Amino acid sequence: MKAMCMKQKLILSALAGAILVPGSAMTVKAADKNEENVPVIPVAGIESIVNESYQTNVKENINLYLVENGEGEYLNMAFSNVSDFTYIRSAPEETSDWIGKLYQNSAAEVLEYNDGWTKIRSGSVEGYVPAECLWTGEDAQVHAADYEQNQAVVTADLLNVRDGQGTAANIVTQITAGQQYEVTGEAIDGWYPVMVNGVSGWVCGDYIDVQKVYAYAESKAEEEQRIAQEEAARQAEEARKQQEAQEAAAIQAQAGSGQAVIDYACQFIGNPYVWGGTSLTEGADCSGFVQSVYANFGVSLPRTTWDMESVGTPVSYEEALPGDIVLYDGHVGLYMGDGNIVNAMNEADGIGICTANYAPIVTIRRVL
Repeated sequence: MKAMCMKQKLILSALAGAILVPGSAMTVKAADKNEENVPVIPVAGIESIVNESYQTNVKENINLYLVENGEGEYLNMAFSNVSDFTYIRSAPEETSDWIGKLYQNSAAEVLEYNDGWTKIRSGSVEGYVPAECLWTGEDAQVHAADYEQNQAVVTADLLNVRDGQGTAANIVTQITAGQQYEVTGEAIDGWYPVMVNGVSGWVCGDYIDVQKVYAYAESKAEEEQRIAQEEAARQAEEARKQQEAQEAAAIQAQAGSGQAVIDYACQFIGNPYVWGGTSLTEGADCSGFVQSVYANFGVSLPRTTWDMESVGTPVSYEEALPGDIVLYDGHVGLYMGDGNIVNAMNEADGIGICTANYAPIVTIRRVL
């Protein structure tokens, strides 16, 4: 009976020395039963298992899982400890292929330690990074606040974004349910500062759910896709700028040629108005004046105001440039800019200048 007690103590002490690590399994072979039919685990077997565990850095894994945190929030979290980024590799060695990048603001889940390397999962990437490139364990808890980002999720069907706190502030834009935006600072009187499509504003905290989020690694494929998208956006922006430049050049060229038309037309200010006339010196009516001015520049126009309403290209009053033809009900003149036209007005005033909106405008035509 004494021998049995000693053997039971041996079993208990051996098991007490065994350490179970989350995610690991330990297999022990039972020894033959003795004459008292009590299975005995060999002491040497337990020692070899414990030694093997320590050789694979199980001790460090235990330290990771025992981070002192009541909520258990950082038990297996890690944060990047790099100035720019570190490669995530397919195997724990520098010569292995890189499969992603862990940037300086990124978080990760620790999977295991491996002789100076740490296996992590961050975003869609799972691989190995040098251990010194991570904050883990208690260090992760200390540095976690530097990596946390607050994100507002809209809970209202339609939420106003204002330029200040309170409903008296101006509305700068509106956002809808389920949309997510960055919270850029601390709340003031229940209002949160947010960034919405590059626009800063404030939203009422009653209609958002503020969540803590982290940035994660980027896989090699994700980086290639992002770079391709950025290049496409850059080319599109470059094309847009070139288009704007060409349009501006065309407008400038048109304005220059249109101004030449106005400069020529203004030489005849003070000359007489003659019904049915087309002479810039002896007398012309409104349509004859415009027709004769443009004839000097090689542009053939119809004789009457009604026919002129369909020539060239229509433009709005806001788009009007010097030289454009401004047509009214039974009258026509040449736009000078600054809201004025030069025209053959009537027999009393002859050829002169008046405001472009003296009467309702039917259409404005550009023929250059």
